[in-house]
Amino acid sequence: MTKIIKMDLYRFFRSVSTWIILFADILLAFFSVMLVSANTSIQIYSNAAELLAAQINGGMLMILCAVSVIIFVSDKYRNGFIKNIANQLSRREMLVFSEIIAAFVACALHFFVYSFCTITAGAVFLGNTFSSFSFFAIMKLLLVQFVLHWGFCCLILLFYMLTNSTTFTMAAGFLIAFKILNIFYVPIKRFTQFNIEQFMLDSNIFQIGMYSAKPIYIRAIIVGLLFLLTEIILLCMVMRKKEIK
Repeated sequence: MTKIIKMDLYRFFRSVSTWIILFADILLAFFSVMLVSANTSIQIYSNAAELLAAQINGGMLMILCAVSVIIFVSDKYRNGFIKNIANQLSRREMLVFSEIIAAFVACALHFFVYSFCTITAGAVFLGNTFSSFSFFAIMKLLLVQFVLHWGFCCLILLFYMLTNSTTFTMAAGFLIAFKILNIFYVPIKRFTQFNIEQFMLDSNIFQIGMYSAKPIYIRAIIVGLLFLLTEIILLCMVMRKKEIK
């Protein structure tokens, strides 16, 4: 198991796509903050946590994490690399756990780079209005959002395992990040008076912010952990029956 994880992490860090997407993290973080500073109709953020929460709520980090994970996993299955390993394992579920760990590392890497660059860009472009800095608020925000994004990456993994289609999985990830599921949430809430958004992964990513109340933070992290647990169980079930070519 440890060898499989090490092998996957080695491949992840040796992949050219990993570093290209990290470079995209830097460019997009600086570009988006620059646009915010140039648009006078947008309220200027007073501290790092406000700015970072708004940037993460936009869904761009979801896309970057999902693209990184799906490129890594699809390449692993497409080149036949996985077939020889799968036949030597007593339990195929071990392959799933190594991919979940890879998704964890990918999320952590993108979160660090994107957050650091967003805060740096804020200091550069927003100047004196950016003087207030709350380390605790940022860490609390990042912890909850990280769990939610890790759950989103595992959801993308599940889509790929079920469909074997990089195109479908990528499209599904993009549409979720672009809030396409709102077309279902709104009528459900309207006709049933049940706010399903409170219990969905994507909605919590879009809504959690610096000034969210403590119960909302607790609800968000519970939703993230429940999604993660469910996805891991489903991934193990799919991998057990999956035909690896």
